[in-house]
Amino acid sequence: MLARQVGDRLREAREMQGYSQVKAAQLLGYANSAKLAKIELGNYSSQIPLWVVKRAALLYDVSVDYLLGNTESMEIGEKRSHAARDAIILMREEWERQRWRDMIATRQVQERVEAVEELVNLMSKQVGEACEALSRVEELNPRRWENVKGGSRLQSAVERAAATGRTADAKLKRLHRDARSAAGAVQPELELVYT
Repeated sequence: MLARQVGDRLREAREMQGYSQVKAAQLLGYANSAKLAKIELGNYSSQIPLWVVKRAALLYDVSVDYLLGNTESMEIGEKRSHAARDAIILMREEWERQRWRDMIATRQVQERVEAVEELVNLMSKQVGEACEALSRVEELNPRRWENVKGGSRLQSAVERAAATGRTADAKLKRLHRDARSAAGAVQPELELVYT
């Protein structure tokens, strides 16, 4: 069975390079080692992704033909220097480090947005309560309200606060829509070519 043979050769080449299954999975682009484990055991049916074979050949410094069972020799046509292979590994590790840094920064921004959202919701609720209170004062004092010193200024301030609250709420909803739209966008896989 081809899947079993490719899996055995991937495992053998990985072990020859001294990588743990977890480290190799990370360097190949997997979030964890579960899929690589299935591939190496031959349990990934006959659908081993070609990009895994290509990246594994680069990472393990073996030929694709060897991994696919076309040859018994691990040697590649053009011998790649160890420095080049080490540079590839360092670049991948740096990419992973940058990805984690970006995820942490994104989470911090998300927490700040959530804090602002709580404040906007609280402000909207309190402005609503102020509008209701002002309406009740006007209702209880229909003739005297116009004669209250500062009454029209208070009424204007509450109306402006209510308008600002509605604007803040609308902008927050737009921010959520934009964030969901950006998060749902499909990011193309970066295909790094090493020659």
